[in-house]
Amino acid sequence: MAHDSVTPLLAAVGVLLAAIAYWTIAAWWLRAGVARAFGARPAFGAVLWTVLFGVVVWAMLAVTGLILAHGSALSSGPPFAALAFVLSLLALALGVRLFLPGPDGARLRWTRALAVSLLPALWLWGAALAAARYAAA
Repeated sequence: MAHDSVTPLLAAVGVLLAAIAYWTIAAWWLRAGVARAFGARPAFGAVLWTVLFGVVVWAMLAVTGLILAHGSALSSGPPFAALAFVLSLLALALGVRLFLPGPDGARLRWTRALAVSLLPALWLWGAALAAARYAAA
C-alpha cells in the first residue's frame, strides 16, 4: 500500500528536477548569448529568472493563442506548435530585454534579443518534446 502512494510523488519530484535541469541549461546558453552580444556576462540568477519569466509569459500567451485560434486551422497540430514556438521565442526575448541590460544599462535590440533567445527556446522545446515522448512510452 505505501509503495503505491509514494510512486506518484517520486515521479513528480523527478519531473521537477528534470525541469530545473533543463531551465538551468537554457539559462546557461542564454547567458552565453547575452555575453557575446554585450561583451559582459550577466548574473546567472538574473538569467535563470529570465528563463522562468519566459516560460510563464509563454504559457499565458499560448493559452491566449489557443483561445483565439479555437475552431480555426491554427488550433491544433503542427500549425499550433509553430505558433506556440514563436510565442515562446517572443516571451524569452521579452525577458532578455526586460531583465538583462548591458553593463551601460542599454537593452538589446529586438532582433538581437530574438537571436540570443533562439538556442535556449529550441533547447526547451526539444526537452519538452523528449519528455512528452518518454511519458507516452
